[in-house]
Formats: sequence, C-alpha cells, structure tokens
Amino acid sequence: MSNSPGPDRNRVDPLAFVLLFAACLLAPVGKALSQEALSSASEAAGLGWLPAVPVQITAGLDMGYDDNVTLQPTGEGSIFTRENVVLTYARPSERTQVSLIGVGRFSQFFDVSGQNETSGNVTLSLTHNFSSRLSFYASVYGTYQNQPNFQSNVGPQNVVSPFFDTVDIFALTYHWSSRLSLVTSYTFERVQYFSSSNGNSQNGVQNTLTQNRIQNTFSEEFQFSLTSRTVLVGEYRFEAIDYDTAPMNSTTNFVLAGVNHNLTEHLMVHVRGGESFRSLENDGNMASPYFEGTLGYVRSNHSLNWTTSYGYESPTATGATTTKTWRTGLNLTYDLTSRLSSTTGVYYHHDENQGGTGSTGTQDSFDLLVGLRYTINKRFALHVDYNHTMQSSLGSTPGYSRNRYSAGLTYTY
Repeated sequence: MSNSPGPDRNRVDPLAFVLLFAACLLAPVGKALSQEALSSASEAAGLGWLPAVPVQITAGLDMGYDDNVTLQPTGEGSIFTRENVVLTYARPSERTQVSLIGVGRFSQFFDVSGQNETSGNVTLSLTHNFSSRLSFYASVYGTYQNQPNFQSNVGPQNVVSPFFDTVDIFALTYHWSSRLSLVTSYTFERVQYFSSSNGNSQNGVQNTLTQNRIQNTFSEEFQFSLTSRTVLVGEYRFEAIDYDTAPMNSTTNFVLAGVNHNLTEHLMVHVRGGESFRSLENDGNMASPYFEGTLGYVRSNHSLNWTTSYGYESPTATGATTTKTWRTGLNLTYDLTSRLSSTTGVYYHHDENQGGTGSTGTQDSFDLLVGLRYTINKRFALHVDYNHTMQSSLGSTPGYSRNRYSAGLTYTY
C-alpha cells in the first residue's frame, strides 16, 4: 500500500466504461491500491485529468453490431445503439480530497427482443488527513447492469441478467514513526441478481439467484519503509461470505507478506503472497496458496497497468462448492499522435472447480477490448471499438464466443 494515486488521462468512450467496472471491482490490497483503482477508473472512463472546474459532463452516442446478444453457443446477432453520459466531480484540498464519477447508459437492440439494457455505476472516493499521522480513506462503488463482468468474480459469465453489485472500502492509516505504519481496513461487497437465468437452465446455465451474497473482509496491515523506494508489508485478512440461498457460506483467513517497490519514477510493483485457510459451512476445511500483484507503468503519452491473482473465489459454476482461480488483466493506453489515442484491455481467468454433480473441471474465459479515439476539438471526439469474448464449456454448460463492433461520437460540456 502506498499513498500516491495513479496517473490520469483524458479519454471518454463506451469501451472504457467496461474497463471502469473492472478497475473499481478489483479488490485492492488496501488504501493505495484503492486510490489506484479509482485513478484507473477515471482514466478508463476518459476522465484521466480531473478538471479545474469541479463538475464535468460528457455525453455520447454509439452504433454497432453484436453477433451474440444472448451469450448462447449459437447466439443471435443484432444492430444496436447506445447513449452514454458521464458526470465527474473533483474537489481536492490539503486535508480532504473528494472525487465522484457517475456513468449511465442505455442500449437498444433492434433484431433481438427483450435485451434492451439500462445500466449505470457510481464511484465516490474520499481521503481525509486528520493529522500528519492519521488519515482516512473511503471508496464507495455501486453498479447496476445486465452484462457479465469478466474482470472480477461477480457471477455467472454466460448469463445476461440484471444485477446490482457494490464494493465499499474504508481504511484508517496511522504512522507510528517515519518508517512504521499500521493500516486497518474493512471491505463490504453485496452481489444481488434480480431474476434467474432467463430460461436458459436447459443449457446448464446456473440460476443467478444462487449467486446473491454478502462478503465482509477485515484487514490489518503493517508497513515498514525499508528505503525511500521499498516498503515491506505483513498482512492478516479475515473474509466471511454469506449466500442468500446456496449452502456455500464460508470463512477464510489470509496470512500474507509482500512488498511495494518503485523500480523507477515511472514503474511501481505491489506484491502480496502467502497462505489462505478456508472453512466451508457444509464441506470441511482446506488450504491453498494465495497471491496477488499489480504492476503500473506511466509516461507522458502512455500508461500500462497489469494485475494478477491466484486463490479461492466464490464459485460461479453450477453446483460447484470450491473454485480456485488464476486471474490476470492488462490495460494499455497510448497516445499515437496529439489527436489519436488507443486503448487496449486483455483479461483472462482460469477456474478450477470442485464439488457438485457435473461441475468438477476447469473453465477458461477471455475478454479483449480494443479502441481508437480521435479528438476533433476540446469538446468533440470520435471513437471506434471492438470487443471479443470467449468462454469454454464446463460439463453440461456450453461455451460461447461473442464479437461486438461499435463507433460513436462524444461531446464534453
């Protein structure tokens, strides 16, 4: 955990809205990673620089084609339109910094009925310095959407179904001395689907209502500044997951050690590793190695952010009681010229599922997002985006692939 927020860029496009979900949903190591998640979120939403005027509004209109709207093995394609609006507010000060990002959009599909979508999310970040020793950080994120999220462990990724997800982080940092700090944090997450699998259960798709859950995580972290560039970290976490209906309640204890290191002024690395001990309410105890890491690289005209993790996650496969997941994702932004910029996101995860009839086995998911943006002037910009998604089959659950193409125009007030 460090106290320096990540860099920002000035971009707004619908492709980035998907990246916004990812950045905010990734569970951070603590306060600094939470701040970096917010910075990545603002960058992804095209709000890389927070304007001198506290409030900024950006509106956009897109049109495109989706070749698998319903996420089925033989999916239906459709032309679609999408309206977007982004609201930002930023008010920094010496003692209190407040940032707000709100995203709303409406998608209409012309060739497939019943798939129109209204979605939105809000991210609020607050940092307050009580004194030179004590500071408080809060990050509140909430989203309502229909599309599955491939960048985090929210729920079944072969189902289009409305759901609400919130991840709220609260952290206190106390500096005992110039070298030793203590960070106490609490993270609350709620996942709630509002309908089942839209009648797709005959294809082995999990009923999404069984994914409804509350997750509470408590963390105590000690940081020791070995040098001006290197911080050693020791951390203990306790995680409790309670499902509304499914008998998969669990508690997990994490014992971790790691390092935050600035390799150069442009390149930083955060690493945590150790052991996790999980206790299932109806299926005994187990242990597994746990690892998470973040690498960030920033220059004047490009930035790169890479995250990876391995360990227990909440099962999303039908009937699975335990899932170990290797998850990795890379985000790259690059200014090709003073007017033309590119965005690339690559996300992959590999699930190892155990327990339950027909749910044992591995499953792979891959998501690629590529976009180009051309700035016409300070208010208008054009963009072209491509998104490819693929998920392998698991038991009676079929796999699928999806391609989405879109282009549009944005206007900033």
